[in-house]
Amino acid sequence: MWRDELTRRFPALATLGPNHYVAGGAIRDLLLGREPADVDVACLDPLASAKTVSAKVIRLGDQEHLSAYRVVLPGHVYDFAALLDGNIADDLARRDFTVNAMAVDLSNGALLDPHGGQKDVQDRVVRMVHAENFDDDPLRKLKAVRMAVKYGMTIDDATVAAIRERAHKLTSVAKERVMYELSVIFSADAFRKAVELLHRTALDAVLGLRTGEFHADDVSFAGALALLGGDHWGWSHALLRDVHALRSLVDDHDRIALYDAGEPVARQLPGVLRALGRDDALDMPDFSIRALLDGNEIGMEPGPELGRVKRALVEAQVRGEVKTKDEARAFVARLTSST
Repeated sequence: MWRDELTRRFPALATLGPNHYVAGGAIRDLLLGREPADVDVACLDPLASAKTVSAKVIRLGDQEHLSAYRVVLPGHVYDFAALLDGNIADDLARRDFTVNAMAVDLSNGALLDPHGGQKDVQDRVVRMVHAENFDDDPLRKLKAVRMAVKYGMTIDDATVAAIRERAHKLTSVAKERVMYELSVIFSADAFRKAVELLHRTALDAVLGLRTGEFHADDVSFAGALALLGGDHWGWSHALLRDVHALRSLVDDHDRIALYDAGEPVARQLPGVLRALGRDDALDMPDFSIRALLDGNEIGMEPGPELGRVKRALVEAQVRGEVKTKDEARAFVARLTSST
């Protein structure tokens, strides 16, 4: 049954011989009633196995991290990684959580579940395989929160305790990897649950995130960071700009402020306001507005004064005070005659 379900979705699995195991996410997703986006294959020689599926193989990782090999076929992604210690039982014992520590033996279709992952999927519980496995990759602590938020699960108490004990080690992880996990966590429309779990695991303190009482869940990634902080994790310039704009808009969101922030940012503000328990009704401007008159029509040479006049004209248009070119000419005439 398991082999049939997997090969129906990922046909190239049927070409693989003995000592190949589908492990982790694809099995978890099928148990959750979700369609797996890709499949992970644990095997003895991942490069050779990948080449049996396609001549075009992509290496993942670098010399400092465990490498895997990816094959991308139309509608299907296959990742091949080496069996840890060359043995599937040892491999599964080194994985992060029980719901990821299941495998299907492609030689006979048997489901291998030595750590009770199937029951934990049914119970919607994120449970560690062994506490020591967090030391292999400290990012796994944050991944526990990501999985709980993304899949509507809880984290069992022993796992929470193990994460709290090791929370400080998250600082050794590359900032880019941390930011990826946070982007998934805060893009799941489960903001309050994410904040609560980060606090329970003590990861919020390590991440430099502020806690508080919030009242809504549909908060964007930038909105979450605007509320919680954590900018020492190396935000991109674009993310930093959006976060600062949202913070400014919280207390000043008239039409002009919203227009200046831009539509993509302005549309994120209602979720932030709801999370703060504030009125989310906004007087959104027409973001397509541009000055009705150019420099020639205004009759000014390029320079600071022309910029000031055009800016004043745009603001008048955004406020709805100027709607036509005739009104724009009258507005400019009044503005320039008074200076």
